[in-house]
Amino acid sequence: MNQHTILLLAANPAEMPRLNVDDEARDIRIALQRSHGDAFKLEVWPAARPLDLLDGLGTLAPTVVHFSGHGGRGEGRRPADARRDVSEPTSGDRGAIKSHDAERYGLFFQGPDGQPQFVSAAAIKAAFAAAGSSVKLVVLNACYSEALAGALLPHVGCVVFSVGFYGGLGQRRSVEEAFAQGRAAVRLDDLPDHDRPQLRVRADVDARELVVAAMPSATPSRHAFERTSPSTIPGETAPGASPLPSDAIS
Repeated sequence: MNQHTILLLAANPAEMPRLNVDDEARDIRIALQRSHGDAFKLEVWPAARPLDLLDGLGTLAPTVVHFSGHGGRGEGRRPADARRDVSEPTSGDRGAIKSHDAERYGLFFQGPDGQPQFVSAAAIKAAFAAAGSSVKLVVLNACYSEALAGALLPHVGCVVFSVGFYGGLGQRRSVEEAFAQGRAAVRLDDLPDHDRPQLRVRADVDARELVVAAMPSATPSRHAFERTSPSTIPGETAPGASPLPSDAIS
């Protein structure tokens, strides 16, 4: 059976608050297993650098792209204001984001020196425009995601904030149904408002009818298996593969 690829790009650069990106990947895997989500395959790329986005889009042809890391405002390649919480912007924040160019806000990947490297929403949009035709859904777990969601919606059908909907997605539910399940799960856990899922949908897409697992999956590049690790879950290494460095994931 053809599987849909979920590409999780995790960045945990130095001098920024440490994130449990390995736990996040395991939560996704467990949610898919519990829902018998055999329609999906999770590919985790830790210590993600900017070019990993373009590489992953081109070689894996993923259906879902998940960003796990920090988002915020950057100056050049450096952070000016970076946070992880995925809060709904206040009216003042929302106006500020809309009034600034998409170059100001984006995500922080990991540079070659391990330091944070800012990538603007405009640059991420360009990557999806060039190589993201297979992507139907983007998951953002970073602050200031509103600006990025607006930039990506012309190229993907839906943008979700949070990971709680993966169980429904694995059950072959529509995006809207999976999103509703994610919200219910978060409420059952009594988590604060900023942890509750949010959904943004392109105007010409009906989330009630979009069943990602029922769609034909794209064919990865012939180089995909040469360029990705045999082990796709942090902490689990395939036989004969070198383990990840101890500081790759924390």
